[in-house]
Amino acid sequence: MALTVTFAIVTVSLIVQVAILSLLIYGYLLYQRLKFRKHGVIMAWAVFAHLAAVIAIMVPSFVLAVFPYYIVPHTLELTSIISIIHEVTGGLALALGLWFVASWRFRKDFKGCFNKRRLMLATMIVWVAALVFGIALYTIFNWTLLMG
Repeated sequence: MALTVTFAIVTVSLIVQVAILSLLIYGYLLYQRLKFRKHGVIMAWAVFAHLAAVIAIMVPSFVLAVFPYYIVPHTLELTSIISIIHEVTGGLALALGLWFVASWRFRKDFKGCFNKRRLMLATMIVWVAALVFGIALYTIFNWTLLMG
């Protein structure tokens, strides 16, 4: 029962992250169409949704399961290494996303945003890397359920 509930929770988390990826892609398309305010609003929603998922699901999962049962006793094993890379890239992407949203604060003036373009793109790349490592962890932890 507990395994099924855990599987459902992490599956919802994965679905939320894929939805956030869709928001990020949509936000990027808005930027390309020069709809900067809409771009900023969509990206802010993506950051807030990601923050909510991190607080509600990812931090508790890491603290209660991944850290004590994988990283501490088996630091150099593949699951632990993937977990650490996922946590570092995900934390960096979230921190940068929050910084972008906080520095913009939904202002109508976009001048400060244009000089951050490269850092925004780098943040997107880091976030996608975190997503890929997250999908790898999801697959590792749920392999028997997925194949059974």
